[in-house]
Amino acid sequence: MTNPTKTDWSLSSGHGYILQRTNSHLSSCRLNLQHYLWKDTLKFSICPSVALNLPPKPLIADIATGTGAWLLDVARDLPNAQLHGFDNDLDQAPHKSWLPFNVDIKYWNIFDEIPDEMVGKYDLVHVRLLVLVIDGRFQAQSFVQKVMKMLKPGGYIQWDELDCVDMTVKKVSPEIQAPALEKLREKSWADGRYDWTVQIPYVLKEEGFENVKGHVYGDEAGLTRAFNEQHLLTMDEFARSLARLGKVEAAEAFWCLIEEGEKEAVEGAALCIPRIVSTGKKPMCVSYEQNPGRG
Repeated sequence: MTNPTKTDWSLSSGHGYILQRTNSHLSSCRLNLQHYLWKDTLKFSICPSVALNLPPKPLIADIATGTGAWLLDVARDLPNAQLHGFDNDLDQAPHKSWLPFNVDIKYWNIFDEIPDEMVGKYDLVHVRLLVLVIDGRFQAQSFVQKVMKMLKPGGYIQWDELDCVDMTVKKVSPEIQAPALEKLREKSWADGRYDWTVQIPYVLKEEGFENVKGHVYGDEAGLTRAFNEQHLLTMDEFARSLARLGKVEAAEAFWCLIEEGEKEAVEGAALCIPRIVSTGKKPMCVSYEQNPGRG
């Protein structure tokens, strides 16, 4: 049972993906801003070590595609690729008439079984930001098994997530006080609810992926304030969702912290949440008999 005095992100438990349920245009703007901030930070859409090993005409899947921003970037970078986006809510995706010829976006819920037409099909499966969807390492393992099944032998997974373990409040000077941002950091950590994201490389290895790598990307100085504003937008969206669920007191607590946190940002403080990019390769030969129940 949820602790009634709790006012942190653990309140999202049992509600699936709690964001984007109202004011979809604002949520879409946040997702698009987030995409371009990530792109500026990572300097790539597809990890270079993966991109170098893709065939000339790769078939690529994007899980939790959202607004389709990642797909559209890759479609420009790789015009010979075929790109399939999947999400359980397509309301934020572009109308199919506005998609490039090599992009298709379809419904699929990651908790459903994989349709036969998606099995053993893809050269790359890209995943980004399931942190609010997957509840812990066990669900992460189950999802990775599905990705393994989607890939061709020798295909790759690239999973981009937030590193919620190493969240910090960055300050231009030690004298800067930022109690509101510190409180938002604490609420976002939610007693370790999202610590599983830093374990993704280990999960990939356990599920049979080879050449597994994990790299953490922090906030460069020029983007620190922009990322802080994007995080505050996410907090505001979360607060609106809480209010919609009748958790008005918790929502108001977030709104107060957001207002004070913005003032602290003006003085030179920012909430920083690193990003972790994990990659792995499906073996050329996979023996599912060795792992009964997997894949």
